[in-house]
Amino acid sequence: MSPERPNRGSRGGHSRGGGRGAYYKARYGSRGAHQDAPSGRALAESSKWASRQHELFSLLASMDGKQYGHYKQLSGRCFGFDGFSLTFDSIQTDAYAPPSRIRLRVDQKAAKFPATCYSTKTRAIACVHYLSQHIHKILAELQNGQTSRGGSGGWHSAKGGEVAIDCPGQEILERTSAVISDRMVEARLTAGLPAAGRTILASAAQRMFLETLPQVVERALMYRSVDSQAMHALAASVEDQEYLRSQLESLGLVAFIGNGAVLPRVSGVSNMPLATNTVVRFQAPPELQVMVELPNQGAVVGMGIRQGVTLICGGGFNGKSTLLQAIERGVYNHAPGDGRELVVTDATATKIKAEEGRFVCSTDIRPFINNLPLSKTTDAFSTANASGSTSMAASIQEAVEVEASTLLFDEDTCATNFLVRDGRMQQLVSQDCEPITPLVSRVRELWEAKGVSSIMVIGGCGDYLDVADTVVSMHGYVPSDATKKAKDIARRMPVVIEIPQIKYGPALNRTIIVPKELAAHKPPKAKTRWSIALFLSDKLSSLEPPATSGVGADAHERTDEPEVFPELDLTALDQLVSVSQTRAIASMLQLATQNARRRTMRSLVSDMCTTALGDLPAGHGVAGNLARPRGIEVALAINRLRYAQIQP
Repeated sequence: MSPERPNRGSRGGHSRGGGRGAYYKARYGSRGAHQDAPSGRALAESSKWASRQHELFSLLASMDGKQYGHYKQLSGRCFGFDGFSLTFDSIQTDAYAPPSRIRLRVDQKAAKFPATCYSTKTRAIACVHYLSQHIHKILAELQNGQTSRGGSGGWHSAKGGEVAIDCPGQEILERTSAVISDRMVEARLTAGLPAAGRTILASAAQRMFLETLPQVVERALMYRSVDSQAMHALAASVEDQEYLRSQLESLGLVAFIGNGAVLPRVSGVSNMPLATNTVVRFQAPPELQVMVELPNQGAVVGMGIRQGVTLICGGGFNGKSTLLQAIERGVYNHAPGDGRELVVTDATATKIKAEEGRFVCSTDIRPFINNLPLSKTTDAFSTANASGSTSMAASIQEAVEVEASTLLFDEDTCATNFLVRDGRMQQLVSQDCEPITPLVSRVRELWEAKGVSSIMVIGGCGDYLDVADTVVSMHGYVPSDATKKAKDIARRMPVVIEIPQIKYGPALNRTIIVPKELAAHKPPKAKTRWSIALFLSDKLSSLEPPATSGVGADAHERTDEPEVFPELDLTALDQLVSVSQTRAIASMLQLATQNARRRTMRSLVSDMCTTALGDLPAGHGVAGNLARPRGIEVALAINRLRYAQIQP
């Protein structure tokens, strides 16, 4: 029979049971302890980590029942245990604030991870990925049903008590959630310090720090306790993927899709592989097969996508976009079991899509949009609300500026008038009267003059058959080489592709200042994977947005511009895969405001991306929730930053 539950009383708090005060006293005790938590004496006697003489145990006991602010006594303190140390980097202001930051560190002499786990940066990144996932799993097991996150219990209900780590997804990224080196292994965690309302629950805190964390150390930070075979297999797989990516250029490829790969995902909102009996594993067509010798796995065979212009064609729902999505994620390494471990893409490959309403500043879009009415120029195009075509033109130029060598397009997410202008429209509207030079007229020049390859999903724009080097046809998720057939069709059914009136021109080399007023009130903060909150100073928020230049209403340019832009919108950055990357971008923006000098976009992005993640501004203490973004995403984010001072 379950123990009798204390009487809550009526909502007004005047029941015969004594109301709210009696209820919380009965449930948590007169000093706020959890009813199901062990008493201080029991905890001290039952745990080898929590003797009465332990300084942390005594300090927490002295806070019991006091106001939440007394937790601040822990800030900056480091406590030594038998075999590890616990550091409190920052302490939250109350139970509803972002959780406190703590670190668990074990000397490598005790942890005994072999040097093969950290002998190279690649292996260290892989092992941090493994450890972070493993710690997340251990914490979930240890804390099952033991944390109190608040909610319907009201202000005075128990809250906090949860320890967490920034858990990786399917992509393996450089992270700050853990560190492994020849000196030590360290886990960087968050802890929601337990309380009832603003009253400290010391017994719950003692259980968190003196029982849960020592078990995390024993089960996750000691080499003897981890699945060493799985960890080394992960490191070897990542090593192979890095090697394969480094060989693409010498092989004349921009992407490789290994035979047996599982490309479909569970759903559009899940990154997990589709695991059903009917899933079609990838098999390269014989004409496009390439064999590569990897350092650990040995010889692997798959489809090589050659440099130049590649089309992915086929009927609807046959796997065209699924293949492109796997290719766009192939800029990252994947863990064994993901299905995409052998889908490897040029590290600079960038997805381009229409983005109505995006911000554009001082971008030369003349290769695609020129000869505007009333002699307006587009050599330094700016707008607060771009159309689909102008946004694509700007995105291509911005990607090439930071040395992207492969562009990815899906017809479904592109502006039709930017992709193609067919023969009938050429007859109706002469080239002299059309400001837009469609991509079909530039895509070969991009490759032949700029060395920029394109991979395009095409279902309805047959004009691209004339400019393609390779055509892959998808049917029932199975690829075939349709290059010969496509060229035969192009010869039998010729089309007129207009020759651009001007040459492409040099890549952008703009200069930029990220104004210090961007972080005057408080630093930029990632709200979601696709949004960064900006806290502008009054001076910056009072400035007018950049004036629209060039394209007018005939090109669907909108003029309903808001006055203040409190968020940086990154929803179009499909290759941003983790909110931890967005947090790093927010920290990089803050770093840029601290050195607000004019420099080229390439120089600024290079400085940001060569800064160690641990050296990025992180508020108080060490941030354990950052992941390395690509330089491409950093540049794309800066280009969308309204009020950035960008000049040609």
